[in-house]
Amino acid sequence: MLKLNHINLSVSDVPALSDYFERCFNFKIAERRGSNKFAVLVGEDDFALVLMHGKDVTPTSYPAMFHVGFILADETAVRATHQRMIQAGYVAPEPERIQRGGPPTFGFYHPAPGGILVEVSAQIAE
Repeated sequence: MLKLNHINLSVSDVPALSDYFERCFNFKIAERRGSNKFAVLVGEDDFALVLMHGKDVTPTSYPAMFHVGFILADETAVRATHQRMIQAGYVAPEPERIQRGGPPTFGFYHPAPGGILVEVSAQIAE
């Protein structure tokens, strides 16, 4: 079986993005190195997200459509994640119906610390 093991992202602010993924998406820090320049975070499904400081990375370094996406079970889970983000001190747009050409979803996009765009969504049952 082929399983995606990890993704390594170069970001401008490793500590801030680590905190974001911990507080909003239940990731746990498995390892830190290099004076907060490197972190391995592990998700609830054991997926590893590796964050490395990139000295040339800015919030506009990634291509316009690049993002990290989380698919949740339903609209209730999207709203709960949105609320967790608000309680953690982040300003996130209200979830809404998103139509992109395929089946509609319910969710939102949020510019996370470190120059990463995050999508939180769920399929809409129709």
